[in-house]
Amino acid sequence: MTLLRLEILRVVRTRRWMLVVGVYAFFGLAGPLLARYVNEILERFGGDEIIVTGHDPQPIDGIVQFVSNASQLGILAVIVVAAGSLAIDARPEIAAFLRTRVAHSRALLFPRLVVVGVTAVIALLVGTAVAWAMTASLLGALPVGAMVLGTLLGGLYLVVVVAIVAATATFARSVVGTVFASLAVVIVMPIVALAPAVAPWLPSELLAAIAGLVDGDPVSTYARATITSILAVAALVAVAVRRSEHREL
Repeated sequence: MTLLRLEILRVVRTRRWMLVVGVYAFFGLAGPLLARYVNEILERFGGDEIIVTGHDPQPIDGIVQFVSNASQLGILAVIVVAAGSLAIDARPEIAAFLRTRVAHSRALLFPRLVVVGVTAVIALLVGTAVAWAMTASLLGALPVGAMVLGTLLGGLYLVVVVAIVAATATFARSVVGTVFASLAVVIVMPIVALAPAVAPWLPSELLAAIAGLVDGDPVSTYARATITSILAVAALVAVAVRRSEHREL
């Protein structure tokens, strides 16, 4: 049995994939529903003293709700699942057993990196498909090209997040430490994005690409963030491989 197949079976049998896919699917369902009925909800629970003057919901509102909700808990779920897989040295006795059976540590790292990355992207695809279907039925049609391209760019950002976890796992000594260190990096990016000159280059800009493209943003808006993301994935994986090869248990 190859290490890749073994990792796939481990993720499936432990049902870790359900955490990530479940979060994105839930918000894919809840986002458009909230966008469609938010005025009614406020009127029902606000009492007679509250007058709702919000605009009529538009198709983009369903996607915006999905992205704004899933971008928080969804990324947290990805980080938790990724840390559980990529923090290879969290259990020294198991790490020592595994390392003595491969020629290079990257043979342990790459299958886990691929499986977690693919799982994260699949979760986003599932969530987007649910949000798309719900939005189309409740609020109206969405542009196909913008939805597809925006989802691919969002998937690229999730790959960046997984690569961040892979790199931080080689510095931390536990799964919990890897989770918090990765969260810190992910949280810092939107803060750095407050600088207008830096924001277009940050991978975190791809997080809301689907909503932006649906709203009419040109594709070129996300070109710089796409380039940075690809380079970041390559650099982070290189760091993870190098440190994993030279790390002592």
